[in-house]
Amino acid sequence: MPRYFFHYRTDEELIRDEAGSDHPDLEAAEHQAAELGKAIIDRLAGQNGAVGLPRTIEITDATGEELLYVVFWAGPKIGDGSGGEITPATVH
Repeated sequence: MPRYFFHYRTDEELIRDEAGSDHPDLEAAEHQAAELGKAIIDRLAGQNGAVGLPRTIEITDATGEELLYVVFWAGPKIGDGSGGEITPATVH
């Protein structure tokens, strides 16, 4: 099973994933990156951080070749205030 590395980029720094993790294919790695992005946004929101700024998970293979960029940020809430609001998907 191939090993993928998920490097987290903000405007200020690149946090490198030194361990990586095994996934059956790039599509599965992309889903993992989306989950990581959601977890990062949830954590930032809990800390009153800037969730509207774009961030990136850069997926590379074991040789360091860049395979895919997953860009994410928190989108605005949409709704009429009745509790049925949704947040649009923001993984691109």
